[in-house]
Amino acid sequence: MVSITSVLNRLRQLVTLDEQGAENALPLCGLCLEEIRSKLRSGADENDIRLAQAAAGLAFYRLMLRNAADGSNATSFKAGDVTVTRSPAASMELAVSVRDEALAAVTDLLEDRDFIFRQVDV
Repeated sequence: MVSITSVLNRLRQLVTLDEQGAENALPLCGLCLEEIRSKLRSGADENDIRLAQAAAGLAFYRLMLRNAADGSNATSFKAGDVTVTRSPAASMELAVSVRDEALAAVTDLLEDRDFIFRQVDV
């Protein structure tokens, strides 16, 4: 079975976390892993490493969302004549892309519960 630690290790490949940051991200990794597990199809392999990657992608997205909400991301840095500016919108686009790619990689293992079909009367 995929562990929270393996999700955290995958998350650390996506974002730089010091020991304190990793400790703070561990509960988020657990929540994301449980969310992914709750969507597993019956008979799906719970040991598939792609589940850890999907949970890490989801955790990365939520971490970036939380950082954007609390304003903890540095958006500008100046060193001498060089100024580097990072757009929060660009960071969120990256996070959405990472999340979507990670979830797309496990579509064969997950149930699609987000689709609903209703009749439309004319």
